[in-house]
Amino acid sequence: LYARSYRGEDGFDEFVQSFGGDPVAVTKAAGLPPSLPKGLVNFEPFAKICDLFEIGASETQEPYFGLKWALAQPDDFRFSGPMVLLVSKAQNARQWLDLAIAYHKIHSNGFSYKYEEDEAANTVTGVISVHPFLPPCRHLLEQLMAGIALLAYKFLPDFKLNLVTFQHSAPEDMALYDRIFQCPIIFNADQNTMSADHRYIEEKQSAVLTKVTTPLIKKYLNWQLAKHPKAKQSITMTVAETIPAVLGVKGSGVQHISDALDIHPKKLQRLLKDEGTSYSNILDEVRKNIAARLLGESDISIGRLAGMLDYSSDRPFTAATKRWFGVTGTNYRKNLRA
Repeated sequence: LYARSYRGEDGFDEFVQSFGGDPVAVTKAAGLPPSLPKGLVNFEPFAKICDLFEIGASETQEPYFGLKWALAQPDDFRFSGPMVLLVSKAQNARQWLDLAIAYHKIHSNGFSYKYEEDEAANTVTGVISVHPFLPPCRHLLEQLMAGIALLAYKFLPDFKLNLVTFQHSAPEDMALYDRIFQCPIIFNADQNTMSADHRYIEEKQSAVLTKVTTPLIKKYLNWQLAKHPKAKQSITMTVAETIPAVLGVKGSGVQHISDALDIHPKKLQRLLKDEGTSYSNILDEVRKNIAARLLGESDISIGRLAGMLDYSSDRPFTAATKRWFGVTGTNYRKNLRA
């Protein structure tokens, strides 16, 4: 069981420090390395990420660790970058849910997601299932569900949840739950769910929403680039550092990148040509580097890796690995381990 890791980019260290905790000690106690390579796509054991949240709550003596982390999200939602990117691509809430479920299916297999529609009752219910082999993960689950609620309240006009249910036991104090979810909450339930009126799933994305999300996406990508000073030395490096931040959300096309960088696609291609390259060459090189590392360092399936690199299926990804390495991804992995 694994998940794409955003440690170092999700504000965890700063959040733990704000409570007087030691993020390095918490990370080591969870069995994770203190830091990850910068500018790369990383995956980590899902069970250890669950432990990271639980140990963080214990270290900081904060019984509402997950909820407070969700509330610590900056106004530009930079720590939820992929989800904001998906909002920008969706035409309505249904499409956003479908994109988000597909994204998480590729990037994690510890939690699974689905939504159920009941038009007769006028409800749509999102369901988050926890893999039975995982250790306790209350704080991770609450942070995730609170983050979804906060995103929905921000981006969907007049949005309101009708009911939230958790499989774990009720807390002593409900104040933060009421503040975040703003609806009845049931604990010790059969499933972890969030329900709202069915009409929200079909509402078209408004022009106002587009105006809200576009600057947020630019802030997110500029924040990513600010962590890599060398990226500003050339447009080639800028593009190469931007692509990994949008892989897996079907946002790696030149139009999407040029919009995010405030450069017309034709001008972007012209600037890249002046530096002796092209957008397609950079995208191919970024994909190759990520594929080579993850084939060697992880057991992620070929299908999932293809989706994470924005290939439509494993077939074009296999064709790419043959071009890059002379063999299929499966055989490349076998050769490395031999």
